[in-house]
Amino acid sequence: MEDFDVKNHMKFIVKSGLFLIVLSIVLTLITQVLLAKSFFDGDWPNTSTTKNFYKMKKDSIDVLFLGSSHCVSSFSPQEIYDSCGIRSYNLGTEQQSVLVSYYWLKEALSYQKPMAVVLDVYMCFPYAETPLNSKEGAVRFAIDPMRFSPVKMEAISAICEKDQSQNAMSYYNPLIRFHGRWSSLGENDFTYTERLSHDEMKGYTLLSRYGGNENYQPFEINHSAEPRKMVPLMEEYLDKIVKLCNENKIELILVKTPSTASGAAMYNCIFNYAEKYQLSYYDFNEINLNSEINYQFSKDNADNGHLNYWGVKKVSQKMAEILAGDEHQIPAVFDEQWENSRDFYEAAAKSAALPHITDIEAYLEAIRQDQYTIFIAVKDEASASINDSIAEKLRQLGLSEDLRGKHRNSYYAVISSQGIVERIGEQALSAQGSFRNGRCTYKISSAGYDVGNNCSIVINNVEYAKNKRGLNIVVYDTIYRKVVDSVSFDTYSSSLEANR
Repeated sequence: MEDFDVKNHMKFIVKSGLFLIVLSIVLTLITQVLLAKSFFDGDWPNTSTTKNFYKMKKDSIDVLFLGSSHCVSSFSPQEIYDSCGIRSYNLGTEQQSVLVSYYWLKEALSYQKPMAVVLDVYMCFPYAETPLNSKEGAVRFAIDPMRFSPVKMEAISAICEKDQSQNAMSYYNPLIRFHGRWSSLGENDFTYTERLSHDEMKGYTLLSRYGGNENYQPFEINHSAEPRKMVPLMEEYLDKIVKLCNENKIELILVKTPSTASGAAMYNCIFNYAEKYQLSYYDFNEINLNSEINYQFSKDNADNGHLNYWGVKKVSQKMAEILAGDEHQIPAVFDEQWENSRDFYEAAAKSAALPHITDIEAYLEAIRQDQYTIFIAVKDEASASINDSIAEKLRQLGLSEDLRGKHRNSYYAVISSQGIVERIGEQALSAQGSFRNGRCTYKISSAGYDVGNNCSIVINNVEYAKNKRGLNIVVYDTIYRKVVDSVSFDTYSSSLEANR
């Protein structure tokens, strides 16, 4: 009888153990789906940045960048590596307060031994009217993906101590915070592993738009200006970062990237702090450094505080020069992690350039990329100014129909990895289908001048066609999973004007 009870008891323990294991796996998967996340295909790739940091080979990063979105959009590890061979990683995240920067630096030191840390100082100053100087959502974007460790526990404790509106248990069990996300789940929530397979950008986000303040002027150093004051909590954690770097023999470098928020008052505050602790400080808004790299705010910024790709090339290459120079002497190291990401980075740069190409032949050449799905639809009349060279460029895209001489004809084409759908005729034309293995749907239509005079290109229920005379083209990037450009070229007019 005793043997029977022991056997039953053991069976119960085993079944209970298996149940708990299965339950744990299920809860982990549900949490993974429900957690708010942002990948490299968005402006601020917080999840890609933090999760992919752990994939880097141990002790392979010589420079770490920390800071808010100003940092994320300003320093490209690939540009820095290609320029001077310096291995870096951008650990900036959206609205990253100095407190969060401190804990991510502390976490990073468990995996890497950087020679230098570059901290953007924007978040040292008042930003959000919250105890942590950043919104809860931004704090969670940075802390939730951090691996469970004593550092994460310490970070959660500090966050909830400084901001008592936040709940520590919701960090340990994020389902408490995100259980209501079911209604807003999207494709990225269910393709988590696939999204994280792209680690090529190493924390940097590539912005392509122009949006800088054309009236902004770099400032001249004026040490008589009253220094701006840091947020006391941010200064407290900046002190902690200084101490942590000193303890680990890491050089701390302070920077301010191009931003209208900068000025002589901010400069003087950080300059005085840097002098006190014998730190290097570089402000790219200061007129001498700004002029040295020929920085043009209206063309090199995406908006008042974030750089576009062209601004990043200037700032990153200068930062590489500074890091490699006599003052800091960060060495060049050949590393396949940066060698292997170059092609991906260059393809991303080409996508960024698309919205700024106005010559039709250069454009048709630029969109000959395997990662693009291309939609073309004619409105009104599109044939009059298509010459032999343009016709050849269209043929090189894989198209077979010749638009020359087809006055006021309707025409559409879809070029994807699944093949080419193409049709021309004197009547109104339309088609619908899918691409990316059925994950995306489209509807396309074309009507020449005499049969409707319109066109439409709808992708996942969103209209993208400019619906202007000539060739309307929409380019979808299948890696970034988004439309990267929509343009119409007036191929009736001899000017071949591009309209966006």
